[in-house]
Amino acid sequence: MRDAAAPVPQHVVVGIDEHEASLRTIDWVIERDLPSGSRVDVVTVTNGWSTDPRADRALVEAAAARLPDRSHVGVETLVRFGAPDRTLLEVAADADLLVIGNRRQHRLRTALDGWMPERIPTVADLPVVVVPEDWVPVDGDVLLGVDTSTGDAALRFAAEEALRSRHRLGALRAWKLPVATATGALSVLEDPQLYEEHNRAVLADSERLLHMRYPGLRHHPLLEEGDPVERLLAHAPFASLVVLGRRHRTTIGGLFTGSTAHGLITQGRAPVAVVPQRRRELLER
Repeated sequence: MRDAAAPVPQHVVVGIDEHEASLRTIDWVIERDLPSGSRVDVVTVTNGWSTDPRADRALVEAAAARLPDRSHVGVETLVRFGAPDRTLLEVAADADLLVIGNRRQHRLRTALDGWMPERIPTVADLPVVVVPEDWVPVDGDVLLGVDTSTGDAALRFAAEEALRSRHRLGALRAWKLPVATATGALSVLEDPQLYEEHNRAVLADSERLLHMRYPGLRHHPLLEEGDPVERLLAHAPFASLVVLGRRHRTTIGGLFTGSTAHGLITQGRAPVAVVPQRRRELLER
């Protein structure tokens, strides 16, 4: 059995820009208790034409200076040139976590920047945490959206984040009855009682995995009827982090309009971690 309580060093990449909102990413990292041997890379990406290289260097150094003096955690500052999304992902290729900001209250500005907070999590091969500009720390549960289609990578990530932060893990399974089939009939699984029992079983399976893998973790199940985005948003104000899984890369420019992650990133004030089902190197073995 895996000793989930043993702290494992992490390599965290934090992407920032010239906007004050991006510093919430640094604040979020400060809140985490990184184990000895971890490393934080503070990165800004520029096209090299419209910015002063000295200003770019000053930007990352000032952001890194916000981090507490932790002799057990290494801090690096990087200035890179290129397309922000692609370059950030290249820098984070060997990292454990990528953290980016989201100017949620400035949607026009976000659109002009290429919807990076919504595009990067859809194509990244590592977990991405999106921190909204109006985020304030909450001493609450780590909230996991339970979804069988995204594998258990998100479950592992959420459990380990809860252990690291000494918070409880809330596992939320939201369900709603599908609409009638094209013939107007409901299948056996679409019977309301059976459908609820099915979703209860899905949640129970997640609970059993948590018991087996993380015996020291405090966790509790939440089974709620309703739209997943709406139910997660109802709990998000009381959560320190919301964790969602992602099965596939999207195919239309990295946009995942209509998905659960999109709803949480654009409407919620809690940081959202989007966890891919499997890292690319696992697929290539």
